[in-house]
Amino acid sequence: MPATGNKSYHPLSLSIRIHADGFSFFVCDPQSSSLVRGEHFRRTESVPLAQQLTQELCRPDYFNRQMDQAYVLLCSPSIHVPLEEFRRDEAAALYNFTMTETNQDAVRVAYTILPQLESVELYTIPRDVEDAILQFFPTARFFASRAMLMERLLHYDEDVKDDHNRLYMVPEAHGFSLFTFAQGHLRFANTFDASTTPDILYFVLNTWQTLGFDAKDDHLVICTSTDVTSEKKALEEYLMHIDVQTDEELFPLVPLAQEKEVPSDLKALLLNRL
Repeated sequence: MPATGNKSYHPLSLSIRIHADGFSFFVCDPQSSSLVRGEHFRRTESVPLAQQLTQELCRPDYFNRQMDQAYVLLCSPSIHVPLEEFRRDEAAALYNFTMTETNQDAVRVAYTILPQLESVELYTIPRDVEDAILQFFPTARFFASRAMLMERLLHYDEDVKDDHNRLYMVPEAHGFSLFTFAQGHLRFANTFDASTTPDILYFVLNTWQTLGFDAKDDHLVICTSTDVTSEKKALEEYLMHIDVQTDEELFPLVPLAQEKEVPSDLKALLLNRL
C-alpha cells in the first residue's frame, strides 16, 4: 500500500507470467532480490483472459503506488532471428510466414533482442491482454518467456572451462525446450510438445544426433528444480553424461533462486532486471 507517516517509500515490482493454463503474479523486492508474494490463477473458460487479468489487477495487493514497475513474461510460440538479419518492419511478416496459424488480428508480433546471443526472439502478445495490462501499468515491459533464460544459460556455458559440448534441456508445462551454444553464440533452440518418456527420448536423441554430439564425451544438462529421476534414468541408457542443474546453481547467492514456486524463466528475467 502507499507509504504513510514516517515510513519511507519502498518500491516493489510486479511480474506477470502468462502461460497456456493461466497466469501468475509475483511481487518482488528489488532491494533484496526476494519474493514478497506469489499467486497463480487458472484460466476460466467462461471468462476471457483479458477480463480475468483485469479483475485480479484491480486488487490493491497488485495495483497500488508501491508497485514501481511491471514486467510481463509471455509463454507463447516463438522464432529466432540472427540479430544482423533482423528488421523491425519485417518482424510481423516473418513471424506470420513461419507460424501460419496465427490469428493476425488478435495478436501483436513483438520481439526481445538478445545482444549477447546476437539473436532476436519473435513472439506474440494478445492485443486485448496487452491493453488490459497497460491500463494499469502504462510502462509495463513485455518479454518472451525463454529469452532471459537463454542468456543466463549462455553465461553458465561460458563459465564451464572444458571443451565438451552441452545440450541444455528445460522442462516446461507441456514439453521442454532444448538449447546449445557455440563460441558464445546461440547454435540451436527449439521447443517440443512431449509428455511421455518415449517422446522425450525421441526428440532429445534426434536433436543430439543432428548436432553431431558425442554420447561418451558431451553433456546433457537438465535445468530444473523438480524431480526428473525417471527421465534421467531413461536417457542414461543412451548418453554417458547427464547433469541436473538446479535454480540454486544457475542463480547462486540470490534469495529468489530458492523460491520453488517461481519458474526458472521468470527468475532469469527478474534477476536481469531487479
